[in-house]
Amino acid sequence: MSSQSASDKPELIATEQTLEPDTSQRFTASVSHEIRTPLNGILGMVSLLKETELSLVQKEYVEAIGKSGSRLLDLLNNVLDYSRLEAGDIPLDIAAFDPSELIQDVVELLAPRAHAANLDIAAAPSPGMPASFLGDAGRIRQILFNLAGNAIKFTQAGGILVTARLATSGELVFAVRDTGAGIPKKDQEKIFSAYGQVSASDAGKDSGVGLGLAIAQRLALAMKGRLHISSELGSGAGFFLTLPLEVSESKKSTKKAISKTQLCVDLRASCASQIAVMSALADSDLICRLPAHKEKPDVAILDGSHSPADIKKTAKKTPTLVILRPEDRAQIPKFREMGCVGYLIRPLRGSSIAERVAIAARGEEFKESQESIETALPGSRALIADDNPVNSLLAKRALTTAGFAVDTAGTGAEALEAVQNTPYSIIFMDVRMPVMDGLEATRRIRALGGVTGKVPIIAVTADVDPELETKAEKAGVSLIAAKPIDPQRLRELALSWAVSGGMQV
Repeated sequence: MSSQSASDKPELIATEQTLEPDTSQRFTASVSHEIRTPLNGILGMVSLLKETELSLVQKEYVEAIGKSGSRLLDLLNNVLDYSRLEAGDIPLDIAAFDPSELIQDVVELLAPRAHAANLDIAAAPSPGMPASFLGDAGRIRQILFNLAGNAIKFTQAGGILVTARLATSGELVFAVRDTGAGIPKKDQEKIFSAYGQVSASDAGKDSGVGLGLAIAQRLALAMKGRLHISSELGSGAGFFLTLPLEVSESKKSTKKAISKTQLCVDLRASCASQIAVMSALADSDLICRLPAHKEKPDVAILDGSHSPADIKKTAKKTPTLVILRPEDRAQIPKFREMGCVGYLIRPLRGSSIAERVAIAARGEEFKESQESIETALPGSRALIADDNPVNSLLAKRALTTAGFAVDTAGTGAEALEAVQNTPYSIIFMDVRMPVMDGLEATRRIRALGGVTGKVPIIAVTADVDPELETKAEKAGVSLIAAKPIDPQRLRELALSWAVSGGMQV
């Protein structure tokens, strides 16, 4: 067996070398899809298992499976990305984008991973920064995702902060800071090289093969930017991405000021959350300051991990907002009973922070917003179009628990037929399906016009295709979601995009 395998190697190498670039890219995308699909099933089932009654030992086993699957997925992503970069395949898609929205996207994608590790993660764009730059948002997002994902991996306690600011030089600077152990000066030069790790002992700490930072460095150079680190052992690390991007419009952020009243805010939360709150309030033109000695604050913002006694004592004297994780939403009534007037859900969003702080400070009635909705409106129906039965089962179970009636389709053609016979609130459309792919099905649904043609369609994909975002936008896709999608994320997407009776919620 081994001799046969050895003799086959030269032929295999020769075959790979003769592949045309387009063929090679299709091969990479196909391999990615074939590996990601079963991985999606494994990680999805793990997420569903976590929502069932398990013994302590069973929970440990499920956690171990989930962590191993996640590491395998990260490795797959990095190997495929690095192989493309080695081949010099770094196409750039230059378009207008909002850096504030981009860093918020990165934070929201990584929030489940950070929260599972008991870490906070937040985005804090610089107040008054221009709202639109010209650049490749997808590549920038990929770099920040690698940097922030790496920060989560090597941070034991505290949190991660992702920021964006316009430097005096006119360059756009993104930063990812963590409260981890830090990196020794002698090791900082090699961490951007492929397979470079901080020390020989890293390999025993599930640190991966060291491709993530090498990929980030190559992408930064492809955009004529630079990536550098600032860190000291024991003091965390900061990674800075500097890009010479053009401002596509001269106006500043268009966010309206909610109030110009000076506010004294009692802020007791993680460092990342504190900076996110201060940044959001500054961008809303609220004049915010921390209380001086014995000064009575106008608003208090407390992390939900504070003791009930501390929260009650604060809420009795000051309008209080509590910061919660998404999985803690069920505890909202309990915090209401403690006297809290409202809440903020991690990862914190700038617009939500400013709005809720202003409402609390004015003493107005706090109305529940769309953010607190945990179940779909009556009559909501979702369509899952996926040729993989395991993926369909996962999605159906997740959306059913969120109150959706769910139908499934195994091809794009079946999805198109279903849409013409049944009104849907939302469609999750796998990109790769037999008979008719997801993008073609989306194009045809949009062509139907009327209410049917306007239904939100979320494209779900396991492919690694730099041009997919452009293709999906042209097809009429509302949003792209990369597999695997955990059940909680699937429910959040469905609830935020769903329509009822053909009308936008």
